[in-house]
Amino acid sequence: MKRRVLTAAFAVATIAAIVWMLRGQDWSVLRTTLDGRPAGFVVTMGVLAVLANAVALLTAMASWRHTLRAAGHELTTVEAIRLYFAGQFAKYLPGKVFSLVVNVRMGRTLGVPAARMASAWVLTLVIGVLTGATTGLLAGPELLGASAGWLILAALPIVAALIRPSLLSSAATLAARVLRRPAPEVDPDGVRPALVTQLVSWLAAGLQLWLLAVAVGADPAGSLLLCVGAFGLATVAGMFAVFAPEGIGVREVLLLAALGVSLPLPVASVVALSSRLIVIVSELLTAAIALAAATLARRARLSHSEDQSQDSSKALPVRS
Repeated sequence: MKRRVLTAAFAVATIAAIVWMLRGQDWSVLRTTLDGRPAGFVVTMGVLAVLANAVALLTAMASWRHTLRAAGHELTTVEAIRLYFAGQFAKYLPGKVFSLVVNVRMGRTLGVPAARMASAWVLTLVIGVLTGATTGLLAGPELLGASAGWLILAALPIVAALIRPSLLSSAATLAARVLRRPAPEVDPDGVRPALVTQLVSWLAAGLQLWLLAVAVGADPAGSLLLCVGAFGLATVAGMFAVFAPEGIGVREVLLLAALGVSLPLPVASVVALSSRLIVIVSELLTAAIALAAATLARRARLSHSEDQSQDSSKALPVRS
């Protein structure tokens, strides 16, 4: 009963936080921007943007699962879905540690020690910042007028981390000291798959922004790297804005500045705000579907176990 009450209270708090985030946004320019554009094309691009962000969420979950494995604990797919998406909802609450608190509390019910969950959280933070900032360098050619050689520079941090994964472990230890957390104990070689899947997540999330920009008239070829890089850079900057739940405001300002290179500022503001809305819708839908699938899979497994137990008891010989 207590767990149900806490779950309900957490859900209400999350919804309230999302509503608070969106209520102050100016959506009036959206209708003006979309006037005259084919409705079918705009809707299609919006749906594809939702799907692209869903891919970003699922690959981010896979990366987090890899970091937990590197920290010494393996979760089933069902357990990982339940833990990850519960923590995702917590990020909409003010402060930056609610997701850790939720994961630690839920992790205990699954037998995950708090120290290992905290280690995975710190390592996930380090990997997210590294890959997000590296992805952000993709916007360099458009924003700074740099040459294509700039893209080689963008790849260097990832290549270095793949060759020497112990660098990530050292960075996680430093981050833990700054956050006043115990130093994480992780398997350096185990962070490679986490790094790769998190990078894929950033690329997919950036495609979400690009699809929206193309929907309102951005040049598809010229805006691709700009959108992918800008989303990664703006989201990482929002992660450091302790005062802003989910980087609200910070991410939009930086996206507006970047998108203004290829779009008129009023249109760029529409894309930035629409991206926020698309991400929220995608997160809610993906979480709902994933959690429903995990619940059904868990019930099916329990039912199968009960059936096997009953069959085994029937097969036991009856003593006279």
